[in-house]
Amino acid sequence: MDKFYSTIKIDYGKCPPHCDLCEKACLSAKGGKIPLIRAYPGGPIVCNQCGEPQCLQMCPTTAITKNYENGVVSVDSEKCVGCGLCTLGCSYGGIYYDYESMRVLKCDMCGGEPQCVKACPEGVLTYIDYPEKLRGYLVTEDLFTKGVGLCAGCPIETMSRLTGQVLGEKVVFFGTPGCCSRITQGIGTKASARGPCYFCLMTTPAATAAGAKRYYKRKGEDILAVAMIGDGATADVGFAALSGAAERGENIIYICIDNEAYMATGIQKSGTTPLSAWTFTSPVGKVRSGRTNPSKYLPLIMADHGIPYVATASISHPLDYARKLEKAKKVKDGLVYIHIFSPCYVGWRAADDSAIEISRMAIETNYFPLWEYERGTYRFTYLPEKPKPIGEFTKLMGRFQHLNEEGIMALQRMVDERFNKIKALTLLGEEKS
Repeated sequence: MDKFYSTIKIDYGKCPPHCDLCEKACLSAKGGKIPLIRAYPGGPIVCNQCGEPQCLQMCPTTAITKNYENGVVSVDSEKCVGCGLCTLGCSYGGIYYDYESMRVLKCDMCGGEPQCVKACPEGVLTYIDYPEKLRGYLVTEDLFTKGVGLCAGCPIETMSRLTGQVLGEKVVFFGTPGCCSRITQGIGTKASARGPCYFCLMTTPAATAAGAKRYYKRKGEDILAVAMIGDGATADVGFAALSGAAERGENIIYICIDNEAYMATGIQKSGTTPLSAWTFTSPVGKVRSGRTNPSKYLPLIMADHGIPYVATASISHPLDYARKLEKAKKVKDGLVYIHIFSPCYVGWRAADDSAIEISRMAIETNYFPLWEYERGTYRFTYLPEKPKPIGEFTKLMGRFQHLNEEGIMALQRMVDERFNKIKALTLLGEEKS
């Protein structure tokens, strides 16, 4: 099974002008004349420790190697002949040529304690050292093929792969028409999943999964019936079947992957489309300014059914999601509902590499708080130390670009009201305990 490696996360666009403390820390740590991290106004550049390093493939003397235990790509100065081919192969500018020694130099992560991170006063650099903790939740190889039909940069792929690896090989997936089906059902005659999948109507995924679970139970097989469904089929078209399955106590795991509109059919408003957001059926013009009323808050609606477990999750916090999946697969007496925040850069008019940044900002602004409901008790699983204003979230995408100050304030009020409602429920849980 592939390893997860520690890495340096860079919050691009946040570097203050003229700050080069990371460079100075690197020079001090390495005692050289060339910093192995370069400070730029948009954000520093440093080696990515690539999984398949092009610099390594370009090197004619095998001077560059990758340590598959810790993920670090290193240069052996004794073998390096100073040809410089590796600097041409690196697309990220993370390897440097030293004209004095006629050798190349690059970051080696300071043995797991990068000094540039410690020197950064703005929190632009963060050392992420929990990946192996995440790996501890993975019980099987990837259940999906490497080629899938999702848009490049779509977070559904990462969330689906993680879901399968945590839940294990006894999973039977259920899907409906929509973006999620591009990975669970495949493309044309080609399958994307290495396990059983069943393609349902948009009205029936919960009922179909419940029926299959009962069938396998009657045969004496304990499977995990997992529905991975979009927000349209969850909040609107198929909600009656979902609510009925929850009320009956059907033992299925229902995961709503919420990109806040009917994206696969052309960006139409769904029940989870947020207040003031643009879609083709909640347009912006002289008469109206996006959606005119707040969205349904499905996680809370499902918790009100009194089912054993409900949670929210995001790709920006994979360890939090893995822990929640671990709890989900242990539930044997009712329905589990997990609501995943899933940015769609096409429908949200955002950059194609922005899914993680948008997801993280949704949490840091309390637009999408991470919480869980477990047998009557609510609790937050992550809280930002200093919540950011909602404008920090809306500016990352075009679907809110029409909002003036009044519109931003209205959205902020909605966010605060929803967050305070969950907070009040968590306080009730503290009183009970």
